[in-house]
Amino acid sequence: MPTESMMLTALIIFLLTYVVIGVQKIPRIHISRASGALLGAVAMPLLGVLTPQEAYAAIDMNTIVFLLGMMIIVAYLEISGFFEILELFILKRARSRTSLLALVVLSSGLLSAVFMNDTICLMFTPVIVRLVQRLELSPAPYLIALAASANIGSAMTLIGNPQNMLIGIRSQISFLDFWVALLPVSVGSLLLGFALIHWVYRRELQGPIKLLNDLQEYSELKVHRGLLIISLVVMLLLLVLLMLGNPPQWVAISCAALLILFGSNRPHRPLQRVDWPILVVFAGLFIVMHGVEKAGLVDLMVSHMGNWLTNHNLLNLSIVTLIISNLVSNVPAVLLLSPLIGAAGAVKLAWLTLAMASTFAGNLTLIGSAANLIVLESAERHGVHLGFFEYLKVGLPLTLLTIGLGVLVLYALAASMAS
Repeated sequence: MPTESMMLTALIIFLLTYVVIGVQKIPRIHISRASGALLGAVAMPLLGVLTPQEAYAAIDMNTIVFLLGMMIIVAYLEISGFFEILELFILKRARSRTSLLALVVLSSGLLSAVFMNDTICLMFTPVIVRLVQRLELSPAPYLIALAASANIGSAMTLIGNPQNMLIGIRSQISFLDFWVALLPVSVGSLLLGFALIHWVYRRELQGPIKLLNDLQEYSELKVHRGLLIISLVVMLLLLVLLMLGNPPQWVAISCAALLILFGSNRPHRPLQRVDWPILVVFAGLFIVMHGVEKAGLVDLMVSHMGNWLTNHNLLNLSIVTLIISNLVSNVPAVLLLSPLIGAAGAVKLAWLTLAMASTFAGNLTLIGSAANLIVLESAERHGVHLGFFEYLKVGLPLTLLTIGLGVLVLYALAASMAS
């Protein structure tokens, strides 16, 4: 039974961990995000909130294995020259800074519905960073657009993100029904995201794109055709296997193993490009979040909010989901709220609302979703920093606007079903 002291200890560890991860600029203290997450993870068992066994068990190895597999695949694509080709493709079609922003929103949003948001962020962040550096553009609007659009687009399908997969299993909603319901929500939210980012960064987005000597520097692209073909075939295989409903973690790591086996005679090169610190961040946060759950903080919150959900109000469910998703992340939030779905009225609409709100809630802060963290860490690995509050000025209004739009569309869907 959790005690008040355990609750207080878990809360302090949770807050300090997220301050270090989110702010990272504490005077006289230089701690990386990975170090901050690791310290928080160690503090939970050290101060008695968790046992060491509970801490080990808290690490979601499915997520870690999935990310590791996708990072290896992305590393092979990077070595093959795929990203340079993609970079050139985008550059040839971007006539202005605004059109480049539109391309980022459209491509990341639509592809995330199929490839999962984490995958798209892993693949696209190096491309976006290289583009903004070559074109001498402000990176913030494009990186924020990438992360936010990937999250929004992933809400469109049952395979777009892990929480949707979980909801699909528990709700038994068909792939087509889910897609039909959340397609207008996602497309409308992508348009909202583009408009908001364009307005917030209207000064940075003025003017044409700098020309790069008639693209001469791209005329000598070092493309390893054999490796590129193998990598693309493996990516296609990965997509097919995911759409067939196979476990994402085993699909990703198996495809990565295929690339290691057939893709290169120097497999250490892609392994050196894996972003190991981000895996430490995720492992640490899983332990910290489990400590918060075990201490009873989440149960306390859910017990108080559970009565609020009995009014058959999709807005109430969205607000509760938004709060809990940003406390323990979206997948644990779905796990915690699933038993309460029956209290929210029309069960199918409640599941759709939970999927929409838990996904869009990830756009609230820079550390609100795995996709955001991937963009953040990958960008910093390539020399570009994205600040917590820089993201928040877009993330906060965007989250509120998109969840509001989602609730309105789902209410309209409920009305049409009733008639």
